[in-house]
Formats: sequence, structure tokens, C-alpha cells
Amino acid sequence: MPEKTIKPKIEDKIGEVLSGNVLNSALDLINYFNDIKMKPQWSATNVWKVSYKTFSVCFIRLYGCADYHNVKADSWHIVPFIGEYESSALSDEFKEIVWKNKVTCPGCGKCALELKSVFGKTYDYACEKSIVFTNPDRKHLECVKKLFELRLNNIKDGNAKKHKYIPVRDR
Repeated sequence: MPEKTIKPKIEDKIGEVLSGNVLNSALDLINYFNDIKMKPQWSATNVWKVSYKTFSVCFIRLYGCADYHNVKADSWHIVPFIGEYESSALSDEFKEIVWKNKVTCPGCGKCALELKSVFGKTYDYACEKSIVFTNPDRKHLECVKKLFELRLNNIKDGNAKKHKYIPVRDR
């Protein structure tokens, strides 16, 4: 009989993987989710997904997740799902933060919804998951929370597109 997969809560795992200011920053985000009544749900080894009304909001990845996510020891990633928002939706300071955390994947649009621009800036490759924050500091967490606010409002207003996962073999 196969072993049952253990689906740990992020609160139980995070202290084993992170420490110091990196841990405090991650706990700040977890507390934020608890405050707005959104619970990260286990998705894969050291990966949790946050959803709202069946729409993806973000992924949280800790060191120990799949190697291709490139999460180093004592690190974590937050990957907010974004849409094609107007450039005026963010302050210039937050737009700069977002653009600096843009990850270019030549396969964008094959495993997630493709975007033409990210807050007014056009990229050859961009998708709803192309912004990745690694070990975000307080200012970057403020930006992440603003991205969540935009996403939640987009979902509430009925303007969010549904993410469709495409298996690797079909990309």
C-alpha cells in the first residue's frame, strides 16, 4: 500500500527552513494571510498555494521544493499571480520593484496565462507568474501585498482570468 502524502501547514514547516530576518519576513506574510482569512494550502513538497474563490493568488516556495524553482538554502519565494493591470495601478516605486523581480522564461504563456505587458512595460516573454520575489524585505512585502490587493479586487470584480495548468509533457 502506498504511503499517505503528508500535507504540512506552512506554519509548521517554515521555521525548519528559514531563520532570522528571512523567517520574520515570511511570517509577516503568513500573518497577513491569516488576517485576511486566506490559508496557504499545501501544493507540493515545500510549496503552498493561496487561492481566492477558486482563483490562484500566489505560490509560496521554501527551500527544498523542486530544484527547477532555484530556491537556495535559507530562502523562500513568493510568486504572485498578476494580470494585465494598468500602469497607473501601482506607484512608480512599486513598478520598479516589480520590474526588477521579473523572471524571464522563454516558455511563458505555455504553462500560464501570457501577458503582453507588466504594469506598462512590454516584455518578449511574460506570464501571470513571471514576478518572483526571493527573500523579500519590508518594502518588497508592501509591494507584494499591493499586488494581492489588485488580484483580489480583479477577482471580486469578475475581471480575473482563470489559470489553467498545462502539464509539462503538453507544453
